[in-house]
Amino acid sequence: MDPYDLNDVKIVASLNDVKIALERREIWNYALEMLDKARTQAYHHGDLRDALVRTARTILETPGLADLSLRGVARAAGVSPAAPYHHFADKQALLNAVAAEGFAALTSGMLTRMAKETDPAARLNASGVGYVVFAVENPALFRLMFGGDGKRSSADAALIEASKGAYAVLRAAVAETSPDGAADPLTCLKLWALVHGIAKLILEGGVKPADYGLASSEALAARLLY
Repeated sequence: MDPYDLNDVKIVASLNDVKIALERREIWNYALEMLDKARTQAYHHGDLRDALVRTARTILETPGLADLSLRGVARAAGVSPAAPYHHFADKQALLNAVAAEGFAALTSGMLTRMAKETDPAARLNASGVGYVVFAVENPALFRLMFGGDGKRSSADAALIEASKGAYAVLRAAVAETSPDGAADPLTCLKLWALVHGIAKLILEGGVKPADYGLASSEALAARLLY
């Protein structure tokens, strides 16, 4: 280039502008990456994953599944849009984790009610009431858990294990009432269909406790099961 040619000077100036712009972009990208890492590291020992699942569960119930996205969950949890991908490959993976947590909560709810009873029959009935109450208190989560919205994955190992854990509570309760201590599969299925049907009827508005002179879904379930 001729140092005295004004056109050459303009070209050099333009190249310098491009170089500066690229450097600024690299610096900006680096800053964003560091911010993402800092936010992620602010959660320790899996807290980020748990926080994302809790946040997704809240969004699931209000405003609903249609408004649930990885980006929205990240924003609500106060982390960068890239943060969820450290733990979940996609939205479905997050939904599977939410459903698995739902089964764990269902298991806990049934066991808590059963612990208040000593008679085997009463413990079995209490598990059913706990099932219905959980469904009514967590309608969107309950639908997700059982694939009512088509979003449940049958191939997720953690979700399968959690659902089996909940069903194991019913099987154990049935076994306690059996003379030989065994849980007949058909009896378990019949009782599961019963409590699941009660829950679905209430959730879908087909049955209203008030129509039977009862104040709550819990009271209706107790009246039907005890």
